[in-house]
Amino acid sequence: MSGDGMLLAVFVVSRTRYLLSTALKDLKQQLYKEQRRKEWECLVRVRHYVTLDCLKHPEDSDWMELWLHGTDENLITKTSLSRSPFTELLDRFSRFYDIPSFNPRGGRPRKLQHHHQVLGMLLCFYVDSMTRSQLCLMFGVPPATLFRVVNDAEAVLSRDLKGFSPARIVWPSPARQRALAKLVEARQPLLKYTWGSWMAKNTEFSSLQIQTYRMLTIAAGSITSS
Repeated sequence: MSGDGMLLAVFVVSRTRYLLSTALKDLKQQLYKEQRRKEWECLVRVRHYVTLDCLKHPEDSDWMELWLHGTDENLITKTSLSRSPFTELLDRFSRFYDIPSFNPRGGRPRKLQHHHQVLGMLLCFYVDSMTRSQLCLMFGVPPATLFRVVNDAEAVLSRDLKGFSPARIVWPSPARQRALAKLVEARQPLLKYTWGSWMAKNTEFSSLQIQTYRMLTIAAGSITSS
C-alpha cells in the first residue's frame, strides 16, 4: 500500500471513530435528559397525589371521627355549619343524591356509602383551605374519586338549593343588628364614638348597599350616618 493510501485509510478510521464517539456522547446526553424527565414526573406525582397505600378506609377516616364524635365548633371549622343546619341540609341533599346499594352490572361498590360524607366533602372543598391531598387523606378516597364525587355533588347541590327556604339570603333587622352588637360587646369591647358616612346613589340597589354597610359597621361597633 502506498503512502497516500495509508494516510487515507488512517483518516477514514479516525473520522469514523470521531463520528461514533460524537454519536455515543449525544446518545448519553439524551438518555440522561430522559432519565431526569422521568424522575421529575415521579416527583411531581408524589408531591401532588396520594395513593391508596397511605389512605385509611373511608369508614375509618378522619371525617367519620369528626362526624361521630366532633363538636359543633369542630364541624363549623370544617364546613361552616353546625350540626343542626348541616343535618337539615343533609336531609334535603339525600333526596337528590343517589348512593346505590346494589349495582346489577357488577363492579366495586362506591367508596363513600353515606350522604354526610359526600356533603361534608363538598362543603370542606368550598369552605376550608385544604389541598386536594389533604381532602383525600381526610375522607379516605383517591384523587380520581375525590374529583368525581365533588363534581357530582356540586351539580346536585345546585338543584337541591332551589326552593329551599333555609338557604335564602336574609338581612337582619336593625333591632337584630343591635342585639348582635350587644352579644359581641359582652365578649369583647367594641369601638365607641366612631362615626362613618355612607353616600349612595339613588339606584335600585342603593338600599341594599346601605343595609349591608349598616350591618357590618354596627357589628364592628360603629355608628353609621346615612
